[in-house]
Amino acid sequence: MFTLDHLMIEVDDPQQTANHVAEFMGLPFAWPLMAKEEYTSIGVNFGDINIEFIKFNVRFGQKGSNFHGFSGMAYKDDASLQETMSRLEAAQLHYRIGEDCETHTTLPIEDDKIFPTLFLVKYHFDTSGWTQRLHEEFAACSGGKFHIGGFQSLAINSNIPDNVTSEFQLRSADKNQIVFTSPSGQKQVISDLIDNLDIIIG
Repeated sequence: MFTLDHLMIEVDDPQQTANHVAEFMGLPFAWPLMAKEEYTSIGVNFGDINIEFIKFNVRFGQKGSNFHGFSGMAYKDDASLQETMSRLEAAQLHYRIGEDCETHTTLPIEDDKIFPTLFLVKYHFDTSGWTQRLHEEFAACSGGKFHIGGFQSLAINSNIPDNVTSEFQLRSADKNQIVFTSPSGQKQVISDLIDNLDIIIG
């Protein structure tokens, strides 16, 4: 099964929105603001995953295709790009090359059927040092103001084909929700921080 890497939130001002979320949650940044020809992006570190705030000029190779709020789910695995494509073909999942640049390649999957956009990201550099730093910084802040634990589940308000659920840790629900564990076991729902996404802790 592919592993969730990050969620993508489309906003008008990535820096401003990320600052607000990081301050509200008491969490560190996963990466600083990056401005490229295709997009501007910044990430907040939620422990097992990152949440990316992004403004597109070109969205997965397509101009004039923009959304607002929670709009994408990025998954990863350790296989080569060719092995991953063969696995998708064996599962009869339609995919295409979205971005293909020096640092990464993205593969949107069944993007005419599923929204938020489901895609695989293949990094073309060793991410182990970056991942270690993220774990250390998340541990140093004790999961932020809400003491976030590990990633538990992701649900989206969309019909998901069976061959997708067999490959991705993802389920259908009435609302878009990401659930993290809580060391205290006390349930907290944050529903007004990110457009179109509830954050549930506990």
